[in-house]
Amino acid sequence: MTLSLDDNRRLTGKNLLSDQPGAIIDAFVCGIDKLIVVNIWSVYANRLLKAVNWPNEKLYSRIFEDGITIAISAPLDALYAACDLNELAWQLTCEELTNTANKEEFSAAIARLKTTIAEEVNPKLLELIEQSKANHIVYLVDDDEFSLGYGTTAQCWPISALPEPSSLNWSQYKSIPLAYVTGTNGKSTSVRIMSQIIEQAGKCCGVTSTDFIRVGNNIIDYGDYSGPGGARMLLRHPDTETAILEVARGGILRRGLPIDNVDAALITNIAEDHLGQYGINTVAALAKAKAVVAKGLLNNGQSSGTLVLNADDEYLVALAPELPVNKCWFSLHESNTTLQQHKQKGGAVCFVRDQQLIYSNHDEESIIIAVNDIPMTLNGAALHNIQNALGAIGLAKCFKIEDQAIKAALSTFASNNEDNPGRGNQFKINNAQVIMDFAHNVHSMEAMAVTTANIKAQRKFLMLSHAGDRTDTEIINMTKTALKMQPDFIIAAEVEPYLRGRKLGEVPQLIADTALAYGMKTCNIFTFDSPFLGAKYVVEQLAKDDLALLMVLSEREKITELLLEKSSKISA
Repeated sequence: MTLSLDDNRRLTGKNLLSDQPGAIIDAFVCGIDKLIVVNIWSVYANRLLKAVNWPNEKLYSRIFEDGITIAISAPLDALYAACDLNELAWQLTCEELTNTANKEEFSAAIARLKTTIAEEVNPKLLELIEQSKANHIVYLVDDDEFSLGYGTTAQCWPISALPEPSSLNWSQYKSIPLAYVTGTNGKSTSVRIMSQIIEQAGKCCGVTSTDFIRVGNNIIDYGDYSGPGGARMLLRHPDTETAILEVARGGILRRGLPIDNVDAALITNIAEDHLGQYGINTVAALAKAKAVVAKGLLNNGQSSGTLVLNADDEYLVALAPELPVNKCWFSLHESNTTLQQHKQKGGAVCFVRDQQLIYSNHDEESIIIAVNDIPMTLNGAALHNIQNALGAIGLAKCFKIEDQAIKAALSTFASNNEDNPGRGNQFKINNAQVIMDFAHNVHSMEAMAVTTANIKAQRKFLMLSHAGDRTDTEIINMTKTALKMQPDFIIAAEVEPYLRGRKLGEVPQLIADTALAYGMKTCNIFTFDSPFLGAKYVVEQLAKDDLALLMVLSEREKITELLLEKSSKISA
């Protein structure tokens, strides 16, 4: 029998299991009925909650392939103590099931928990939160600060020096237009498109993403800001007039949604990626995790916003009936069944007809822009970027943005290092075309392979590199998918910073072996010690009408400098 605690953490927002803050444990369970384990944990958790005078808190659980997730709701000002309580309930469960002696008397454990709770609780904070809700005022809270209002009206106080509710002018604190963006691929691109659309509409847009946090044209900081911390930083910034928040799978599962309520949300697509973490082992389970953003559209159980969904994605189509929110569907195909059914009911839809992107709501249609007028679609070859444009149109319409602003943004948004760094960036060198991307899963790899397969070229070069923590099967599948580009030459590059337990040369060899197995000749396969050296070699080989696809996981800035330098020299 295996009973192994994998992770114990706080939940600060609406999450996969509930709409409440609390504490959650993921545990591996084998050799025993998982439901029995959950039931025994429930008995201990309820007993502990009653003992510390939290009788109204709730229990939640989820059984997955190789384990269980068990969670309790808890007061927002005592989440660290809640983690201790939940872990104690798990420990008592394990001791009962393995017939091991208690390491601590129950009464002593309760006394310890009560002390921890007493040290953590902040009644003044809870009073402010209660008053905020009563006055319908948005607030943010973390370990260090409490704030009211967003953007220009935001005001912050240290947790240790909170104001008296009676001293506040509650009417001065306002919200701003807000949207979530999630999905397996296309999140950052969609966020950046929306930023330009909102800018064209005359507002200062703040964005969080896995690359940076930005307000208007100012980068506040670089890094992964797709969680609650980035959202708080952005919403407290005085220049933020509209906020587009990228929320990734990890952030949703680790902490829950950054804020409770938004005006709209976009789910770009669902595909296999990062499975096996936090008890999410299947693509269907991943879809449910991503769909937590729909909870941000519910206010007191009622739908108050719109969820924009990809009708070409089978997982989203299957999941949609479970999501009780207003929806806008988009598709590359006007004939898509889900889209047509929604359209016939007067629902909002966005689709392609005769190479035009069209938005329809209540049977009123408007032509937004032609595919060939959107630079990032590469004259229609980049189907994934047509989808990204459609999703952005649907999201922009949730904000009632005029067609002209949307068209202006899409017609100028380019796949270059300025507008969309790292995503399908295009360069012209020696009259050859170079595309740099950092696709890191099969779904994104296929999008780039199909795009480049649709582009005519004299010769095609493909550079690949993969992180070492991917399984052999994943590396083989990504390589096999990339070969749909039909390259003449393949360059396998080592990414030493991402070996993650593998030996030097092991991943490039897997790439080379896969290329050989799928028909490439040994003389057309090259390996290099780094992506930069591989990119440098490709650039040196390029001739007129060639095409190179560089999949870059590391040294992106260095490679970008090389490509820009070679481009400028040719231009000069």
